Amino acid sequence: MEMLSGSHRQQEDAIMRSVVHLLRGLSALFWGLPLVLLAEAHTELYAKGRWTVLMAPWAANGLLLFGLGQLHRFQMQERIWRSALDRVMLLGIIHFGLTPFLFFWHAFPYQSFFGHSVHLLFISGMLYLHQLNYAIRRLAFMIPDPTLRQDTELFTGLNRRVLSFLMGLGMLYWSMGWLTAIPAPLYALLKMVDHLIPVAVVLLMVMPVSMTMTMVWKLKESIFAVLDERTSGSRVSD
Repeated sequence: MEMLSGSHRQQEDAIMRSVVHLLRGLSALFWGLPLVLLAEAHTELYAKGRWTVLMAPWAANGLLLFGLGQLHRFQMQERIWRSALDRVMLLGIIHFGLTPFLFFWHAFPYQSFFGHSVHLLFISGMLYLHQLNYAIRRLAFMIPDPTLRQDTELFTGLNRRVLSFLMGLGMLYWSMGWLTAIPAPLYALLKMVDHLIPVAVVLLMVMPVSMTMTMVWKLKESIFAVLDERTSGSRVSD
């Protein structure tokens, strides 16, 4: 009996450690998402032309990668969950590597390579958030809360549709830059859009980011509720 109770206690400790990593990762995602949006859209930082401004998007993206690394330590035996996290992690690393081009683009705005790299950065960011929503959906299915599953299914599905639409718009705008002959009205429109891109990116991404943060927060609340029920149940049994 003592051996059984000891092994049971070890299993409980392992589960609690994985849950701690999960909560830590969700907290990092909750705070990292708005920081990434603000750091990458704040063009005045890059206009100053200092290398230290690179630390802002790097630190924000690093916080997201740290959170994903913590999530990797939860339910490592679940193949679908791990594959979803692997895709998000890969996109996060790509996005992290593209962030210096924001500085280069502001330092050398007439270099087309840097401009295309920034376009790729924002498209990869939307794809990054798209896959993160899918991973959140998979995580909600592993938590014994039917209401959470329904809400997550609804909001992550809506979020992914919005992000798919925004990615389509971004790729359409990006493809316009490869055209050799552009009508004068369209050229004037593209020039006007160029000046509005930082503001437009923030306005368009606020809703997907805020919805993702909401689902992350609901996941944390549901996990705490499950832990409270489990703790109270163990006390009653004792």
